[in-house]
Amino acid sequence: MPVTAPNPFEENTPLDRPAPEGGNPFFDYEGEGKREPMGSDAKRRGTLEKIAGLSPFWKGGKSLLGVKGAPEKRRGRRRSEDVSLLSLGRKKEGGEEEGGGPGGGVKRLSFLWLGGSGVNSGNRSRRESMVEVVPESNEVIREAEKPREPLSVLEILQLIQRRELRSADQHIIELEAECDGELSPVGLKSPGRQAKDVTLLYEALMKEMWAVVEESLNNKGKHLKLDEVIGVIQQEEARENPHGKKNMRAHWAEAVQSSVQQRLKSNLEGKMGSLPSQADRVKRIVVEDLTSVKNYLVCSYPRDFEVFRIYLSAYHRGVADWLSAATQRDLETNDIYFILDWNSNVYCRDILSRPEISPIINPYELGPLLTSDTRTMLEQQYVSLIQHRISHRLEEELKVEQDRWMQTMRNEDLHSGFSGRIIQIMKPNIDRAPVISEGFGIMVSMSCLGCFSEFLSRFHKSVERFYIEQEGLTETTEAFIFCIISIVNCCPPFREFTSRMTQLAKGDGADLQGQAEGSLDRITALATRAISDLILLDIKPFSKKLLGRRWLNNSEACEGIVSILGERTSALRKLSPGPYHAAISELHRRIVLELVRPLIQGKMSCTTSKARRKVAAKLREESKQLGQIFSKLESPQATLDQVIPRLTEILVLEDTASIQMEVGMLVSDFPDFRKRHLSSLLDVRGLWDPSSRHQILGVLHDLEGADALPPCRSAPGFFSEIGLTRDTRCLNISLSRASQFGRRTLSRFSHRQRSTSRPSSGGLGNGEEDTQL
Repeated sequence: MPVTAPNPFEENTPLDRPAPEGGNPFFDYEGEGKREPMGSDAKRRGTLEKIAGLSPFWKGGKSLLGVKGAPEKRRGRRRSEDVSLLSLGRKKEGGEEEGGGPGGGVKRLSFLWLGGSGVNSGNRSRRESMVEVVPESNEVIREAEKPREPLSVLEILQLIQRRELRSADQHIIELEAECDGELSPVGLKSPGRQAKDVTLLYEALMKEMWAVVEESLNNKGKHLKLDEVIGVIQQEEARENPHGKKNMRAHWAEAVQSSVQQRLKSNLEGKMGSLPSQADRVKRIVVEDLTSVKNYLVCSYPRDFEVFRIYLSAYHRGVADWLSAATQRDLETNDIYFILDWNSNVYCRDILSRPEISPIINPYELGPLLTSDTRTMLEQQYVSLIQHRISHRLEEELKVEQDRWMQTMRNEDLHSGFSGRIIQIMKPNIDRAPVISEGFGIMVSMSCLGCFSEFLSRFHKSVERFYIEQEGLTETTEAFIFCIISIVNCCPPFREFTSRMTQLAKGDGADLQGQAEGSLDRITALATRAISDLILLDIKPFSKKLLGRRWLNNSEACEGIVSILGERTSALRKLSPGPYHAAISELHRRIVLELVRPLIQGKMSCTTSKARRKVAAKLREESKQLGQIFSKLESPQATLDQVIPRLTEILVLEDTASIQMEVGMLVSDFPDFRKRHLSSLLDVRGLWDPSSRHQILGVLHDLEGADALPPCRSAPGFFSEIGLTRDTRCLNISLSRASQFGRRTLSRFSHRQRSTSRPSSGGLGNGEEDTQL
């Protein structure tokens, strides 16, 4: 007969906890350890975790109440298998982890143990005590005290990829500490491999951080992950050990620089175009990005990061690199000037001085975009190019002007535009060079002044050749005068432009200015001489009759001269003020010379006081008429009107002292009046007394050896152009004792001898009359 097992649910069966040696099938001693007998006096209180462990509804290490079972034993950190697996972020293949809850090897109590109801009230009270709830605060404290399980390398990499950068950095710091032996986790068997993992994790971390930095620049707003980057930097800087000296903030600044360079490159790549178009794009990008940095990024970073200064420095360096790269092109003069202007003016004016960002910018801290060596190289290259270009263009314009001279110029439109075209070739360079810098303005001004000085020298030679070719062609007199006026009218603008370039050169171009003005003076002198020669050629038939036998009794010669002067000088009004006054001054001097020369050269001899007074009166009358004409023409040589009155006073005065006084006054106005001129004049008036002549000539004794001195430029010579063939010699006889007939005979003999020995060019010519009064 089979033995029947006792029914544990019968009322007479005690539900007391069985003895250890018998064993209770509803209890497990493996996970809990040895339990005390229920009959002991020590009171046991069950927690929610214990009760949950006893629940029959256990799954995956957790009960349906959501509380884990008994804590497992701390395991070692999982490691990645290789670098490729680390970078790809794939999980290590393997079996499922063992359950750590009561379901993984811990036996469950039957629901009958907890839910059964027996007659034993002691067992019921014991069960009620087991479900007594412990306060929640104690549970939170116990959970916080539980040690955190270390993450594997792959899990840290996944944090990086999810951009949980601050948490990832904390785990990397712990892993780095394990490698250095600060911690001794279970299972650390390959410290070298783990150190390599740390390095790779830091690289991945910083790569993701700098990606966030780059994205924050492109986004016109606050980047959500930027706080993670800032937290990592601050977390690394807070470390006290040597690993905290990674200088993460310097790497952040380099990342900012790299992101700025990439942004500038992406906006310029494939859009080369001209240099100004590229500059416009660069200017737009920089202004927009710096404004965005000011409005958004400055607020996202802590104050000590100095975000705007870092970004401004990065953009400044990026623009400098772009501009330096532009200097490597094959540049023309306009491109070189554009680069220099961008470096000196445009960058500061159009970018740094924008009202959006200028209040927080100090341009002097940034400095110029180009280095001093690069800037000097560009300036020298610019000067060399414009020298060659200006010289070539000036030569071309001179050839065109020479061709125009050879054409018929009866057209009274004398404004050929030659001076304007010449100045316009150099003026743009002169005007804009000082905008770059004062030194650059001096360089360009000196270069243009040198080119212009050489051009004026060639211009003078061309004008001189043209005058020689036209000499003697009397049938083209009017056209030639118009051509001369057209040429000489270029001199005042050229002189003014030369003075301006010298001022810009700050005194360094004084020698070049002297050369240029010398060429202009010679061109003006050639023109005035040519105009005077043409007009004197027309009045020559009348000037031959001056001081002739019929001259005293009619005014044909003077009237003819006045008439021709009126006709020819009307065209001279078309001259520019400077050349006009020079031409009128020269013509005035030449006309007065035509009147004075025959008197000084002895064409007329006045041996009586009556004849001298008559000749003096006629000379004064004609001198007055000529003076009125030149006064209307605004001649600057007003002192020339005093020549004839002075000479006639010497001619008519009888007192030696008075004659000496007039000679002194004449010499004060005309320093080139010499003893030979005075001696010839005394011969004309018939003064042969040696004593009187010696006293009068003694006034000019101090100027005896001054003939070789050149005349002063401000007071052109007058009497120096009156040539005398010989010095007058006084006879050592007492003419007062000779008879009147003898004096006349001697005077005639002396005058005839002088006339026969005088060449036609300096004295009387064909058709001239020898007058003896």
